[in-house]
Amino acid sequence: MIFTSSLNVSTSALPLTYLGLPLSLQRPDRLSFQPLVDKIRRRLAGWKSSLLSRAGRVLLASSVLSTIPVYWMSVFKLPQWVIKEIDAIRRNFIWGSSHQRGRATHLLSWDRVCLPKTFGGFGLLDLRTQNVALLLRWLWRLYNNPNSLWSLFARCFYDKRDHNVPPLAWNSSGSFFWRDLFSFRFFFQLCTRSVIGSGLNTLFWYNDWGASCLYSFFDSSTPPLCRLISLRNAVPVLHTLLPSPLTLQHSILFQAAASFTFTAQQDRMEWKLHASGQYTASSFYKHFISVGKVSFPLNFLWKLKMPPSSKFFLLLLAHGRILTQDQLLKRNIPCTLGCLLCNNSSCETAKHLFLECPFSTCLWQHLGFNLPPILLNPDKPLLDCLLDLFALAANQNHKKTVIATTLWGLWLERNNRTFRQESRRMGSIQHWIIAEATLFMKSC
Repeated sequence: MIFTSSLNVSTSALPLTYLGLPLSLQRPDRLSFQPLVDKIRRRLAGWKSSLLSRAGRVLLASSVLSTIPVYWMSVFKLPQWVIKEIDAIRRNFIWGSSHQRGRATHLLSWDRVCLPKTFGGFGLLDLRTQNVALLLRWLWRLYNNPNSLWSLFARCFYDKRDHNVPPLAWNSSGSFFWRDLFSFRFFFQLCTRSVIGSGLNTLFWYNDWGASCLYSFFDSSTPPLCRLISLRNAVPVLHTLLPSPLTLQHSILFQAAASFTFTAQQDRMEWKLHASGQYTASSFYKHFISVGKVSFPLNFLWKLKMPPSSKFFLLLLAHGRILTQDQLLKRNIPCTLGCLLCNNSSCETAKHLFLECPFSTCLWQHLGFNLPPILLNPDKPLLDCLLDLFALAANQNHKKTVIATTLWGLWLERNNRTFRQESRRMGSIQHWIIAEATLFMKSC
């Protein structure tokens, strides 16, 4: 009481909110995380998604809505329900869903939307991956900043054996925060390599001190205490740690371990995913979000000199997700069949609309693009057709812009005829495309 009165500060009991985050001895409950979800939902209250293009919604969701949780994710492992709630808010905002208007058509899966643009996505933040990336900083500081207040605090509470035990060999039980950090130790081991000094801060089995970690070759019959042995303590007893039968790879690694000259300096960690060797959350995110993914062949569309709304349309077209009549029927949305550009009574497809329709092929010819017969192959996928179409530009950016503007112009003409019963002559559309492409090249 003396300190509080002299410093003119108030006191409070746990649980409480400090610097915007809930503090408690137990894992925060649903009510503790609800303010985060409500804050993101309120941020959208002042925006009318119907007044923004989808490209504008993606930009807003990426720059604002995805960054609000970062502060929380730097401290807490977000529960799955929180991530689902935030993703639902972002998803409904982008595609235009609301309680008043009902559920809109979601043209791409959320996993695809959260992929980087180089892999055919829209580059929105994947919250779970980013959450892991931010929390790994705490483990990184235990190794590379051992004299920080956080490191000294953690060692005091969780290093129950002696002060020469590596952090990942400390007691795995404790507060919910510490247990959450320990649940990510596998990622930390994959992303780091040890720079050997004393050898006491490097786990023989679980840290990368040579060619790779040995945990993948770990013999389950090894006593539990040997699993957390440091590199320096393992060298004198290598013969007791050798798995049976001994492989050539094991022999090379064990010879490397025996050849180390240990010093008095403390071991330090290098971050494998960044050229500087220093931890960065972005390097972890970029690496793990792209694992197993293949580069999207039309990712150059994002670099074209065109408005964002046009690029958004082109990406949906490349994925085959624009709402032509065949896509509407797949979603059980009623529509009148027939192409309004050429008065064909068959079901409209994206391939017919942009490449096979006599109106479209004539427009391409007027613009100086003679479509090769291979584009009319009915078995050729739409994505491959678009690649061949842009190949006609021969690495000339202005021609690529004309091709992209033509696709956009055909889609606008189709929609005007469908919803407004308005049509333009081919010459008028041709002049509009040339004028728009010229404007895009100068201003974008």
